[in-house]
Formats: sequence, C-alpha cells, structure tokens
Amino acid sequence: MEKISKTEEILEKIKGKKVGIFCDGANLFHASKENRWQIDLGKFKDFICKFCDLQFINYYLTIPAKNDSNFYGTSSFIEKIKPFVNIKSKELKYIPIGGQVMKKGNMDVEIILDVVRIIKKLEVVIIMSGDSDFLELGKYVVCENKKNIIYVSYEKNMSWELRKCWHIYIDNIREKVIL
Repeated sequence: MEKISKTEEILEKIKGKKVGIFCDGANLFHASKENRWQIDLGKFKDFICKFCDLQFINYYLTIPAKNDSNFYGTSSFIEKIKPFVNIKSKELKYIPIGGQVMKKGNMDVEIILDVVRIIKKLEVVIIMSGDSDFLELGKYVVCENKKNIIYVSYEKNMSWELRKCWHIYIDNIREKVIL
C-alpha cells in the first residue's frame, strides 16, 4: 500500500469544504527570491480547486510610489496575477531615518481583519505565509470559530511555530505550481 504524504493527507481533509486563501505578498516575494523559484498563482489556483470549494484568493501587497524603481515591476506583477486573485493593496510607506529612507509595507493587519470579517462564510482558511505573526490568528480560527486553518509556505521560510500547525510546504507541490 502506498504511503500517503502529509500534504495529500491535509488536502484530503478539505475535500468539498469552502476555502478562502489569504496571500501575504511580501512574505511570498522574499521567500521566492530566497528559494529561487516562484509560484504560478494560476497553476496554484487550479491545483487547490481539485481539493476544495475555493471561494477566493486574496493577494495582499503594497504599491511603491511611481518614482520608485520597483513601481513598474510591481505593476507588471499585479497585471500578471489579476486574473487569478483579488488584489488587496495599499501604498508603500517611505520613512526617513538618519539620512536614508526605509520602506515599510506590512499587510498582516489587513489579512487578519479580512479573515475575521469573513470567517463565518468559510470552513477552511489558508494563509500563504510562513510568518509566525499569524499563529494567534490560527488560534482564533480554530478555537473560537471551530474552523480549520492551513499555513502554506516554502519549507525554508516556515516559522517553527507554524510547523506545529497544519501546514503545507509549497516545495512538496513545486512541480504542480512552479512559474
């Protein structure tokens, strides 16, 4: 008998369930650079739809100012992923510190609030991030709402706290979702 992988086991448990996916764009961007490969969100959407009743994929990111050298790359990326996801964005902040400018663009609060706002309509929440800041959200989803939460990230970038929860390493499905 063939041994079922942990990934397949988790995906089997969400069969037919209403799922919402919340993507931490900054976390995925930096993780994909570190891992030297990127997720094709169209392929990921097709893959995950085989296992659940996918309601939506929300993709959270900050938009650089037009005079920022990253603006056109970000705009191009948004155009590429728009057919597969709902874009949730805000402007990138530029904070002057000691003669330099620090860029800040965290969307964790927006992701958490969106989960809280829609949790009653979902059976499973998928957070695409390896950031341990989402651990408390998991407790809220599971303990207070009796729903399931799955964290999805590159193995190298999954925090040790989230590894104790239901999680899927994107690396394990790489061939199905690589760009």
